[in-house]
Amino acid sequence: MNRVGTTEYLETKSRHIKRKSLAALLPTLLASTGLAAAQDAVDTNLDTIVVTAAGTPTELIDAPASVTVLTSEDIEKLPAQDVRELLKRVPGITINHSGNLDKVQIRGLGERYTLFMIDGKRVNSAPNVFRGNDFDSGWVPVEAIERIEVVRGSMSSLYGSDAIGGVINIITKKADAEWHGSLTSEVVLQENRNSGDYGRVGFNLSGPVIKDKLFFQTYGSFDNRAADSPDLNPGTSWDGSPLDGFYESRDVFIDSTLTWLADEQNEVDFNYGYSNRLQDLTTLQRHSGGVTHRGHYDFGQTEVKIYGDQIHNDYGHGNTAEEMQPNTAYNFNADAKVNKALDFVVPHELTVGTAFTYQRIEDDYVLTGTGGSTSSVWQAALYLEDQMSITDRFNMTFGARLDDHENFGWHASPRAYGVLNLTDNWTVKGGWSASFKAPTLLENSPNWNQISCGGGCYMIGSEDLDPEIGSSFEAGINYESDFLSANLTGFHNDIQDMIPFPPARTSDTTEALTYANFVGFASDGNPIFTYENIDNARTMGVEASVALRPRDDLTITANYTYLDAKATSGVERPLAYQPKHSANLGVDWQATQKLQIGLAVNYVGDQYTYVPTDGDMSSASEAKAYTTADITAGYQVNDHFSIRLGVLNVANKQVLRYESNDFNVDGRRYFLSAKATF
Repeated sequence: MNRVGTTEYLETKSRHIKRKSLAALLPTLLASTGLAAAQDAVDTNLDTIVVTAAGTPTELIDAPASVTVLTSEDIEKLPAQDVRELLKRVPGITINHSGNLDKVQIRGLGERYTLFMIDGKRVNSAPNVFRGNDFDSGWVPVEAIERIEVVRGSMSSLYGSDAIGGVINIITKKADAEWHGSLTSEVVLQENRNSGDYGRVGFNLSGPVIKDKLFFQTYGSFDNRAADSPDLNPGTSWDGSPLDGFYESRDVFIDSTLTWLADEQNEVDFNYGYSNRLQDLTTLQRHSGGVTHRGHYDFGQTEVKIYGDQIHNDYGHGNTAEEMQPNTAYNFNADAKVNKALDFVVPHELTVGTAFTYQRIEDDYVLTGTGGSTSSVWQAALYLEDQMSITDRFNMTFGARLDDHENFGWHASPRAYGVLNLTDNWTVKGGWSASFKAPTLLENSPNWNQISCGGGCYMIGSEDLDPEIGSSFEAGINYESDFLSANLTGFHNDIQDMIPFPPARTSDTTEALTYANFVGFASDGNPIFTYENIDNARTMGVEASVALRPRDDLTITANYTYLDAKATSGVERPLAYQPKHSANLGVDWQATQKLQIGLAVNYVGDQYTYVPTDGDMSSASEAKAYTTADITAGYQVNDHFSIRLGVLNVANKQVLRYESNDFNVDGRRYFLSAKATF
């Protein structure tokens, strides 16, 4: 392949597509690369462009990071209820199932260290539901997704706090020069009638309002999963009540974007979205909006984004009163960057940017300290990245971000990464990065007073916390040919001054006195605990993936992840919900021009579900390994109508809860979907 710089490549493509912006152009450059199991090992001839791994759009093979791309074609082949179902097939990603909250983790680092973005704009509902990011992975229905870019490894040099583990960027479908639309309906029926069925309907519509000038895109969806029966699980909780299965969940989405091509140089997006997501008693209502300007000038490319959202939680942070205790969070963001190509000794792709975030929460029920019922924090940053083409085959990327946090001052996050194309088939990658994560708004607020321990204790925020500091290293090798793609990557992460989440706590008033983070008793006599920096952690492992293409109509893919995740301060001990071994196998067969058949197998190894802080593993809880396999088929009835059907978890390897730390995995299910397009 004749390699060219990313900017030149995009400009060459754009000459053939009149008045198309970079954002509108990118989907035309993307091609299906098989199942997610092999997305790390794609054919370089597909010219896949990624926008999350660097300050400028970069060909996937040259991206200065470990990146997986899930395309819309991949997503359509997998009967996924939400993004988490898709991500569990990606190497390096595990799911924390604690309490049946499916929280995404990257390379052994929990959901607190994973940054979710939608079209490059960060989302954060942590102040509303501080116990997990399972809401943030689901603000976009799957039928609206053009692709998902998963960047594994620290990206704090570009994205700052929350990106220690990596970044997941959900990129939605865009309008183009013709009107297009789709209507999708899907149902999933459980063989075990104690498990809840699932259904979804969704639509997508886009096209030009004024030819070559004004474009409109909108999508919407409604989905519902019924709650599992109270009789599903054999175990009981501490009070003797049955352990819950999956709660009822119900999601409503509507989102619209108007794109104005003002002239050859200026393009503006206006976006508004509404989401209403229910999980058990917790309902989050999200209103989001933003304006994005992209400029294409002689001196370079610019992008300015001003966006934010309001998220309202009807139920509140969880309480024993079983009554509504609502809260509302506001997030405001302003980002701006300039990309410029330079020729100084060697070619450079230079990115200079700035970012500002402001977050506020209003809660009359848990913000009860001297500061009143409102808490807020701001953070500003400057960042610089230089992608240098040292030779035609060797690129180096240097970056650094300087963050100024309202409560913690200045912190620097440098990064260096190299990509060497040894031959047309072999590529070697590797790099190091530093990172930091500021305590969350609530962890750091002295007003925070959260009930816990089933009503038997309290957690409060602390102004004495320090940021968590991370260091990450990875190195990998990639092979590409028409027949075979393969990738092997090793990684090592260290985090210091970790803040245990939630903090150590107990309802036992005598035992509470022995806890280092015990700060006193409340007026009702229950003990109070605060957050503290006590832990250091290390995660290391290997990610391997392979794709075989023995025929044009057949692709066989597989990936495997080995993970060793430990707390290294105090008593060395493994981290919970971190399986040492996980693997995926996929087969994609285009049996006829109209019939596609797929097999997807997912293996999750043994994992601890509870590890005591004193390292006494005799008291630890463990979940055994399990394997699920899905068989699916899709048939293109005609140019405008297709159907998909299949059997999920064909061997019926259902996982049930016997104690509170266990989790559920659905048994055998049957699904059917239909899609009409125009």
